[in-house]
Amino acid sequence: MESIYSYPHYYEIAFSYRDIPGEVDVMEEAMAKYSKIPVQTVLELACGNGPHMLEFLDRGYEYWGLDLNPTMIEYAQEKAASRGYSPKFYLANLADFRLDEPADFLYIMMGSLYVQNTEELLSHFAAAQAGLKPGGLYFLDWCIDFEPLSHNFDTWVMRRGGIKVTTRYTTRVHNAPQQLYEENILFTIEEKGRERSLLHQGLRRAIFPQEFILAATKLHRFEFIGWWNDWDLKAPLGEGRGEIVRPITVLRRL
Repeated sequence: MESIYSYPHYYEIAFSYRDIPGEVDVMEEAMAKYSKIPVQTVLELACGNGPHMLEFLDRGYEYWGLDLNPTMIEYAQEKAASRGYSPKFYLANLADFRLDEPADFLYIMMGSLYVQNTEELLSHFAAAQAGLKPGGLYFLDWCIDFEPLSHNFDTWVMRRGGIKVTTRYTTRVHNAPQQLYEENILFTIEEKGRERSLLHQGLRRAIFPQEFILAATKLHRFEFIGWWNDWDLKAPLGEGRGEIVRPITVLRRL
């Protein structure tokens, strides 16, 4: 079965439930509150189709994207070019990337901090440290596993332009001592009376809160600013016992 990442248009539809302007508002709020430097250049790690790209560009930022998938990068480039923009892209692995120059702000969305082992996690932080100016922020969406990844299940349906994409997301334990989980993302697409399926199946290493803090602040030159629930900088985690939904985390480069 073909991969969901080979079809950026369907991928974009599947995850179009997000409030992109609202999310950029929150990132700008974090910049205003916590960044020690002015922000002009923003780098999205694992950028995929660049869902926030046009919003950042329209607001006057210089956008850079980094991803392993050339099809996704080409799609994002075409989308930007259709609006007269020519952002910079890097075809690289987030576990070991090098930039021409450091950015003012790094961000990563939708739990896309994919690493296979501890070595890759530490290598990622070394690359992020080199890729971010001192005083700049690293903003992460849903990349820390505050709850176990075993037997997760979610499903949702999105529609656009006569296309219906049903997404089914599941996880299960693969190797508990190595904190590895099998992740499956299945798209079922209905278009012009036909149905097809696309699948992502891979392993992801769980990243737990305290090891994240250890790797970022004790082994690399970041300081922990905070983590909050559901994209709300007024809802810090650790206060109350409600459901944790799309938590965001902010680090600052020392």
